[in-house]
Amino acid sequence: MVARGRGSSTLPRVSPSRFAPLVLISLLAFGCRYATEKDCEHIIDRIVELELKEQGITNPDLIEQRKAETRRKKRDELITGCVGKRITDAAMTCIDNASSSKDITQRCLR
Repeated sequence: MVARGRGSSTLPRVSPSRFAPLVLISLLAFGCRYATEKDCEHIIDRIVELELKEQGITNPDLIEQRKAETRRKKRDELITGCVGKRITDAAMTCIDNASSSKDITQRCLR
């Protein structure tokens, strides 16, 4: 059962493995500077946040819980493949301004 909306203790699952390869490969192609751990966590958090929003989840506590859970479960896989890869400031700005997770994976990180 997938919970939607406020007040539910059951959270929908976000599949980081779905976007991780694209994020990691895309970061390789960008120039400018090397992604820090903070950059990589921000990218992951933003994707999770937007995916939950797309599922109708707006409760800030639930969103924070899911971001923390995703960072904890996928930390090694996502951070190892992201930290030190090239990223532009323009890509990070695009990520901050994205209105959907698809924008991030198909526009910002291409």
